[in-house]
Amino acid sequence: MAVTFTYSTPGTYTAETDTWATPATTSISGNAIQVRGDPEVYKALSLIESEAPTLLFVPTTYGGRVEPGYTVEWSNLTYTAQNVRHVAPDGVVIVSYITVSR
Repeated sequence: MAVTFTYSTPGTYTAETDTWATPATTSISGNAIQVRGDPEVYKALSLIESEAPTLLFVPTTYGGRVEPGYTVEWSNLTYTAQNVRHVAPDGVVIVSYITVSR
């Protein structure tokens, strides 16, 4: 299934004016399928597999690197990446196992 992982930041905070400036959004598109998760990851994060799927994600752009905190829509729900295990045989990510939760 085609998905897009997104990470948004409010930008730079200026205390003198109590404002945020230059918000930024990073998006990484690709394809994902749900796979069986690692029981040790679920235990360490206090997650339940039926409520926190693990996705096998292949980025469209070579080297696309999702990190914890990115969000994704999966099965009409929005999830946040909690744990990411990258496969990068030459140092560049080609696929990732991403455990997400709501």
